[in-house]
Amino acid sequence: MRPGDRPAARGDISAWWALVAEPAVWRMGRGARYVLGLGVLAVLVLAAVTLTPKSAEAEQQFQVWRSTQFGLSLSHPTTWTVVEQRADPERGDVLILGNETSALLVGLLHDTRSPRQMAEDLVQSQKEQTPDLAVVQSSETPAGSVLMFLQYTIRPGSDEATLIDEKVLLGTLRAGTSTITLRGMVPDRADVAVQFEEIESIIGTLSPDR
Repeated sequence: MRPGDRPAARGDISAWWALVAEPAVWRMGRGARYVLGLGVLAVLVLAAVTLTPKSAEAEQQFQVWRSTQFGLSLSHPTTWTVVEQRADPERGDVLILGNETSALLVGLLHDTRSPRQMAEDLVQSQKEQTPDLAVVQSSETPAGSVLMFLQYTIRPGSDEATLIDEKVLLGTLRAGTSTITLRGMVPDRADVAVQFEEIESIIGTLSPDR
């Protein structure tokens, strides 16, 4: 954290919660700094099926979210709470997790778009809400997933203006039938590196439900 910065309280980012509370992965339709963790984000998701079960002691500190539609589960610390979750037989499943500072959106969708199409749709949709959106980095993994690092401001021009750092992973769950969207969002005034490390550890638990 830089001198003079402070962690963001939930009240400081109420406008941001309003953004993520209506999942952008559904609004989109069907059709730099801290970027080193982007590659890790993809590796964690691609390697999730090899994870071993947690010990009973560790399990007590976690809660599990399950997507019965896609046969996947995700574990998160009890310090992260479910802000919103939706399950739609036609669209898919969306989960939003939050702690006192950051948010993680997981979208498992019945969707035939390619990751590149998803990235274009996400950028267009986000710019409608946050015109100052900057795509700091965008790259494609060998598996075809698209990794992006975004920055934008909520409540610009006000005393509550907050710069948001966002890491996004867009990929294919089942070729031609479904996709995945992972969006980690952290206020720039927080300890961004630490927050993203925690977000990536949650994503790393995504695995076939047993």
